[in-house]
Amino acid sequence: MIKLTEKSRKILRAIYSGIGAATVALSISACPWMAPMYGPPDMYGMPPDIKQDIQIAGQVLNKETREPIIGIEVHMQNINYRTKTGINGVFQFYVPKLQVPYKLIFTDVDEDLNGGKFKQLIIELTQEEADALRDNPIIIELELETDG
Repeated sequence: MIKLTEKSRKILRAIYSGIGAATVALSISACPWMAPMYGPPDMYGMPPDIKQDIQIAGQVLNKETREPIIGIEVHMQNINYRTKTGINGVFQFYVPKLQVPYKLIFTDVDEDLNGGKFKQLIIELTQEEADALRDNPIIIELELETDG
């Protein structure tokens, strides 16, 4: 065992005290119920002006079976944004308010995952229709392409 000098002990105590103080400060700032003014933002990581943006949300289903479709690419042409549907066919993203129609393009980019190739679908939404998706997500039904 190494014997420490009194000076070394004081240095180590100062270091440990600093680490302890930093841990307490970070713990308190991460708990909104302990220090609400230092907790995470209301939208959990979203920019403060996100409430002025429009939430585009919905679910993509197989038109025949009504089953969710995973991996459908959702492309918003007006702002050049792309995302894919998740495990329940759900998609969600935020876009700025635009005066032009929101043009959403749904494309099957991984036909092997879905058991077939789905037809592409293009829809246009007005700003009012897009803004209504915050409370009532859109349901998109895609048809399978036929070989004939």
